[in-house]
Amino acid sequence: MTTNVETDGIARGVLEELGDEHLVLAVPGTEYRLRLATTADGSTLASHLGKRIKGRIHANALWMHTAQAGGRFVEPVWGAPRIVSGAVLTVDEAKNRLLVDVAVPMWVTLADGQQATDFAEGQMVNFYVTSGTSFEPVGD
Repeated sequence: MTTNVETDGIARGVLEELGDEHLVLAVPGTEYRLRLATTADGSTLASHLGKRIKGRIHANALWMHTAQAGGRFVEPVWGAPRIVSGAVLTVDEAKNRLLVDVAVPMWVTLADGQQATDFAEGQMVNFYVTSGTSFEPVGD
């Protein structure tokens, strides 16, 4: 599996809502409305309201499991991510994280006691995430 971390790690969506410390990202072609934390400047993001936006999604796994089968999904469909399932795109050993395709690409930092090298590209995984999954806008 060949992954270009610079492009494949970028989530694309429509900025549907903007709050003081969160935003709602609508994922095109799906019913997903992901409520994500952000520390980005609200005045800069306000110009993207109702328009396309791209950025990196970061989450912290409580404990990651491998799966023999399954799909790519985020639960709940509307709201802050809690349960996630997808395919590993990239293993980042240096930062102990994985890039996982879960309907959108998501960088996932592993729980204490787990190592990124325990997982392989293409492997299906599922996990709960801690509160505060975040969105970091990139470029225009």
